[in-house]
Amino acid sequence: AFVDAASPERAVVIGGGFIGIEMAENLIDRGVATTILEMQDQVMAPLDYEMASLVHAHLKAKGVSLALREGVRSISPKADRLLITTTRENTLETDMVILSVGIAPENTLALEARLALCERGHIVVNSAMQTSDPDIYAVGDAVCIRDFMTGTHTSTALAGPANKQARIAADNALGRRSVFRGTQGTSVVKVFDLTVAATGSNEKGLKHHSIPYLKSYTHSGSHASYYPGAEVMSIKLLFSPGNGRILGCQIIGKDGVDKRIDIMATAIRAGMTVSDLEELELAYAPPYSSAKDPVNIAGYVAANIIN
Repeated sequence: AFVDAASPERAVVIGGGFIGIEMAENLIDRGVATTILEMQDQVMAPLDYEMASLVHAHLKAKGVSLALREGVRSISPKADRLLITTTRENTLETDMVILSVGIAPENTLALEARLALCERGHIVVNSAMQTSDPDIYAVGDAVCIRDFMTGTHTSTALAGPANKQARIAADNALGRRSVFRGTQGTSVVKVFDLTVAATGSNEKGLKHHSIPYLKSYTHSGSHASYYPGAEVMSIKLLFSPGNGRILGCQIIGKDGVDKRIDIMATAIRAGMTVSDLEELELAYAPPYSSAKDPVNIAGYVAANIIN
């Protein structure tokens, strides 16, 4: 409504996560010069830096200005505009500001009920979605759940896990034993012409938890190269050095990324290895894939590294 009424020339989006990037894309499409201001050295925290760099290049090519390693010190009025002063003492004049800086759990009721909370204020639940009071269940963005990859506590603001948790809580509340086995943070986002997706652990997370890993990079066509319209997708695969168990995957490309990340997410959930990726029999016709799918290729290269 503000864009319709005020026809702003410039906008600043504070925060380079999923929603911030989607806002920037829509503002650019409306003809508003847009800057993303992000405290970290990259957008899209689930990605490792070198994969996020592909997103940085695409955002810049589409006209988005990036101000990385820049926090906000103040926002103040200046005539009919806003003046943003950053933590590095830079200033930005803008017609509108969108805050997209993440979420905090709304835990007032949990505090009043004296329920156990995690360090960042999320509600502690067990695998049945029970809180520390066995008569109270909690689900969704405000709960502290198990990371499927590391076994540690985590929180994910994702609709898929939230919906599954709701069904599991309902089962248990009605006496049917049902278990939530954890989240692997599978996510996908449209960034202009790119699709950016991730599942499982990233390299930063594996280092943080001191989990040994190897990694591979492959760049495959979304379908057979001789059939018109093939686009390159970049795949980063993280896997165990011993048994080759798949630990995480990040994919960026223009076409076919969503189905490949879903295969990887399924493989992780099933405890599969990179050798299993080699053997997957996936649907092939030239408009849709290659005889050796990008998932197979990622498995071959990763297995080569182990062997």
